[in-house]
Amino acid sequence: MDDKKARVERVYIFTGGNLNSVDLAEIIFNESDRLIGLDKGAEWLILNNKIPHYILGDFDSARDDFLIKAKAQFGDRLVIFPPEKDETDTELGLRYAISLEPQEIIIYGGTGTRLDHVLANIHLLLQAAEKNIRCSIVDQHNKIQLLLAKQKITIKKNKFDYVSLVPFSDKVTGINIDGFKYPIINGSMEKGVPYGISNELKDELGIISIETGILLIMESRD
Repeated sequence: MDDKKARVERVYIFTGGNLNSVDLAEIIFNESDRLIGLDKGAEWLILNNKIPHYILGDFDSARDDFLIKAKAQFGDRLVIFPPEKDETDTELGLRYAISLEPQEIIIYGGTGTRLDHVLANIHLLLQAAEKNIRCSIVDQHNKIQLLLAKQKITIKKNKFDYVSLVPFSDKVTGINIDGFKYPIINGSMEKGVPYGISNELKDELGIISIETGILLIMESRD
């Protein structure tokens, strides 16, 4: 499993949330990319004829016969963790992805019916952001990412209609957004006052930057 010396451009993580709307044919996998399947997410990938480079998890949500098959066919890619642990499978997968030092990490299956897991996964984005690695959670209706102080991000027009900004720290200052229907110049946001909801791109590209704090950026569609 050790190819950490190879240059990795992008890591895709498939975890055990909602994967029903994911179309693998829409995702362009390059040779320098790596694919991590976590627990039920690994089972979903293999059932859809996509073999992960790494298969990780405690496999408490995958079928027993899948684990038997994984051990037999993909033992060199498999790491099994005990069910009783402090970290979720998604956190363990993200940590491994960060260790590969990619430019970007994209998480599928990070949302679903369990809002506790969704909230925990959003908080996990901070681990990648602090390593200066772009990281997002993507599903059919949302793309979620974090922006740290002194950073900026470019948002492109795509299938998501709205862009919402929510303070992730107690306060975010020096907010500048350009290319949007409702621009902000040197603005500030405080936790509990979410006035940055449902903005829209006016131009093909929008730029968001902040001076202090942590900003949650959500691209969404109905």
